[in-house]
Amino acid sequence: MVHPVASARLHALWLAWQELTDPATCGYTGPSVWHRDHLDPCMRELRASTGPFAGCTRGEHQVDHRMPGIVPSAWSRAED
Repeated sequence: MVHPVASARLHALWLAWQELTDPATCGYTGPSVWHRDHLDPCMRELRASTGPFAGCTRGEHQVDHRMPGIVPSAWSRAED
C-alpha cells in the first residue's frame, strides 16, 4: 500500500457511498448528501498541500515527500 492514509479515506468514502445510495435506508437524497458530506471534504483533504498526495506530481510519485522544515547541515556552510 503506497499511501495508507489515502487508501483509508477512499475506503471510508466507498462505504459511505454504499450506505447512502440505498433508497430503502436513505431515501433518494443520499447521493447528494454523499457528495456534500463525504466526497467534497475527502477530496479537499487528499489534494491539500499537506495531504497524502502532496509529494506526487504528474511524472513522479513520491511517498511522504515534503520540503524540509529546516535546512539539513549538509546544505549549509559549516562555521569554523
